[in-house]
Amino acid sequence: MDGESAPAFRFNFGKEEAEQVQEEQGPPEYDEPAEELVYRPEPGVPFFTEPVEVAEGLTLVKGTISSDEAATILKDSRVAASDLVPGKYEGGFKLWECAADLCKAVLARYGLTAAELAGAAELHSQLQGKKVLELGCGHGLPGIVALMAGAEVHFQDYNGCVLRRLTAPNVIANMERLPRPRARPAAKYFAGDWRLVGEHLTGRGYGGHYDLILSSETIYSVPAQERLLECIKRLLQPPHGVALVAAKRYYFGVGGGSKSFKELVERDGIFETSVVAEQVEEKGSGNVREVLLLKFPAAIHPYFL
Repeated sequence: MDGESAPAFRFNFGKEEAEQVQEEQGPPEYDEPAEELVYRPEPGVPFFTEPVEVAEGLTLVKGTISSDEAATILKDSRVAASDLVPGKYEGGFKLWECAADLCKAVLARYGLTAAELAGAAELHSQLQGKKVLELGCGHGLPGIVALMAGAEVHFQDYNGCVLRRLTAPNVIANMERLPRPRARPAAKYFAGDWRLVGEHLTGRGYGGHYDLILSSETIYSVPAQERLLECIKRLLQPPHGVALVAAKRYYFGVGGGSKSFKELVERDGIFETSVVAEQVEEKGSGNVREVLLLKFPAAIHPYFL
């Protein structure tokens, strides 16, 4: 690791479970079929939220679903004790720290202020009319920021029940807080594995390509990194589309992180990549949270020709 030590960040499981996950990575079966979900509120199912500050002066709300509730929804008791069950669940009901970092990166890149995003009756932004995709969205806060700024946003998560019980109601709860005259752009929801979702979006009349792709805390393992990069390559719009990927530099026990993902992108040679934001973790861990920018080089790679 070039003389750097990997700090002890881990998902919510112990050493034995981490070692088991590493063994199972070769590779787990990710075959959840891709589909577009049309959200309809379920009668009698409450949705509770709490405020979360995603940038200075910008407070959104996030749904509150406990690990036990997630296990019940997914019908898998393992989810109550672990945030990662390969091929089954990837932490979608949790709000991870890098989501706020990604929200800040969207604001900074597109010249948005918290005050105008949350309070302006009319908003003219660089994201107006753009097409945005958030991969592995969970609560969908970065995508919600883009939606508030006037973009059409598609939200993707591996588990359809995460989209139904968390993402879609969370999008609605946040958009309802906007000033009434503000236009409400379209939001769509897609479930399934990244490979199958990529094929679905390019082959079913959805337009297939995005001006901005967002993803937060999804590159925790090498297999996850490879699948995410292939999906971005399939769906990012050349020549000006960009992807913003937020992650910790290291994920102890599962082998991934922003450092190894950046190296993977550089070896692949399709995109240029750079670190556009970083935040040192608190509590003495020594780990760093980073936001990576992926963009097309000046000369488009033959892959896209």
